[in-house]
Amino acid sequence: MLKKEEFSELQTDMVQNILILGANGYIGGTVCRRFAETKDFNVLALIRPGSQAKEIEPFCKKIICSEKSQFSSEEIQKIIRQQNIKTIINLAWDLPAASTVEAQFAKDRLALEAALTAASISSDIHVITTSGNFSLMTTSGGRITETPPPCGFVLPSYLSWVELLVKVNLLKDGLTEKYISKGGNASIIYPGSVYGASPTRKGFWDFAIQQFIIGQAYLGFKPFPQDFMTGWIHLEDLAECYIAATRRHQKGSHYLATGENLSISQMANLFAETAGVKFDVPLFSNTDRVFFDDSHTRKLLQLEWKHQAVKQIKTWIDRIKDLGNYFLD
Repeated sequence: MLKKEEFSELQTDMVQNILILGANGYIGGTVCRRFAETKDFNVLALIRPGSQAKEIEPFCKKIICSEKSQFSSEEIQKIIRQQNIKTIINLAWDLPAASTVEAQFAKDRLALEAALTAASISSDIHVITTSGNFSLMTTSGGRITETPPPCGFVLPSYLSWVELLVKVNLLKDGLTEKYISKGGNASIIYPGSVYGASPTRKGFWDFAIQQFIIGQAYLGFKPFPQDFMTGWIHLEDLAECYIAATRRHQKGSHYLATGENLSISQMANLFAETAGVKFDVPLFSNTDRVFFDDSHTRKLLQLEWKHQAVKQIKTWIDRIKDLGNYFLD
């Protein structure tokens, strides 16, 4: 029979150590908290010099500040060996955004390549990388699943306004796919348009909603197409996807997390009705018949999404009023 101290050591060994890059970001903070709350994982966060880590500190076994402005494979390998890391989750995005795809990719590829190179020391180390649901869309539209688009595909014209984000993600996906093809243990998660309990001040989707309510694009941003369809996922549900993918630990997997299909104009209309703002609803016909279907991912990971955007809107409106945001003045 195991002694009490031996049983305690066995329990500790059963807790998996994971390393998160980009842990103090919008998505990363929630992912850290949810992993910690499972009690099955110890979270280690690698952050850049000068990054704020106070909010994630309660959820991390250890916060490691990189010695350089960019993560290196050498320092990640050191962490892997010293902390017995089994999973690396890359949520790092280099901001502020550059003006060209090439410049942004040159920055964003560094964290990803560092993680993949470091993990190559053992086939047991699983790297989970992050892309986006737009990266799965082609000119043919239709039902979008977690299947990566074919080589040589063409993006739909209405994604031109977000070309930088999509193309950088596609280039990063290419690095991950190449790593997998050579026997590397990695997976890709494609989140939809991510939302939380309250909107961020002047956040990405605020721009879209404002455009449809006041009829103007925000500060020179390209207008969102009226027929723009996207899928939506709550931060808490997305965190569950990362946890389930970590537990599954399956090399070469692709996961789509985008449970609700709502166009930007449909979301804007919901916002306007809730806020009591009157405006002409733009015509929406979904001419490309885009529909995001993540049923296969949910089946694989045994997940059901718990949140709906429509149930969050009243809270968002109250929060926007508190913040004094633009379109509800």
